[in-house]
Amino acid sequence: MSHTTGRYFEALRQVVGQFPVFGEVIHAQPYGTGHINETYAVTVEQGRAKIRYILQRINENVFRDIPAVQENIGRVTEHIREKLLATRASDISGRVLRFLPAADGRNYTQDQDGGYWRLCPLIERSRTFDILESAQQAELVAKAFGHFQLQLADLDASLLHETIPNFHDGPSRMAAFRVALELDAHNRAAECAEEIAFLLEHAWVFDVFPKALAEGRVPLRITHNDTKVNNVMFDDESGQAICVIDLDTVMPGLALYDFGDMVRTGTNTAAEDERDLRRVSMDIALFEALARGYWATACGFLNRAERDHLVFAGKMLTLIIGTRFLTDHLNGDTYFRIHRPGHNLDRCRTQFRLVESITRQEEAMAAIVESL
Repeated sequence: MSHTTGRYFEALRQVVGQFPVFGEVIHAQPYGTGHINETYAVTVEQGRAKIRYILQRINENVFRDIPAVQENIGRVTEHIREKLLATRASDISGRVLRFLPAADGRNYTQDQDGGYWRLCPLIERSRTFDILESAQQAELVAKAFGHFQLQLADLDASLLHETIPNFHDGPSRMAAFRVALELDAHNRAAECAEEIAFLLEHAWVFDVFPKALAEGRVPLRITHNDTKVNNVMFDDESGQAICVIDLDTVMPGLALYDFGDMVRTGTNTAAEDERDLRRVSMDIALFEALARGYWATACGFLNRAERDHLVFAGKMLTLIIGTRFLTDHLNGDTYFRIHRPGHNLDRCRTQFRLVESITRQEEAMAAIVESL
């Protein structure tokens, strides 16, 4: 609600009242550009000050085990907070999220309808960006995600729940695609024969990381799993990256997944659903910025095998997302929201074209990584 009256505002006030805010809720309005959770900026009058909080209703259709999600978030944010305290860092409340405890001590609560809610102080004088605006910004984003992984490198990944099973698991995504292709429930396979052939030709890509993990060459780590630019907050004054946000997908995974998704989302010269595939390519200058920023912090924990697969990670994650788009297209667009007929097929084609661009530039990308 953009106003401070009405039945829904009263319901929000009741939810906020279950957290220790010690003041009067005077305003609430929608906040941010996220499409998963229902998010509000809530203003609370405390004495003579007006303090703002982020109130979120967590989407139980996407996250089936919200207590596990919140337990993961609590564990990683407390670990980071302890690291910051130990180094006597300044502005700790602006460098790591902190979800407030409800009356029962858990970092979330439920409303009378069973909906799950959480509350954290809003990090003031900061902002996020929906698209990368420069190579310098790309470097800062990658450095922030690398630092996030570094802060968690000594936390046992087995302590966290796998809240979205097989999220970046290539063989599982390939198996789901094969089922969709065999069923062809909406008679769409014929129109995307070229994309199907491309995927089958590149199916071997999905076995590389599982094999490296099984052989112990790359370790299981705690990863963010959604490393888009808008999941990093920047300080308004300094322009520096200060805090990694949107921690719902934090769980055990491979560090390479996070870097690979940075390459996929950060280096494409076109929109994710661009129809003119001539516009789609991997920007080598942006890749260099991402690699430089990530290596500046991640060099503190990455092993040799992880470093050697940084270039391959971008291709693999891009192929996985393209596969998911193609599978959803064959299934009748049941997962990703579409805005036009064939939207998921357009998205798939963009990802596969990006895979081709990455493949053509692998030698130059490898030289950049080696130079680090």
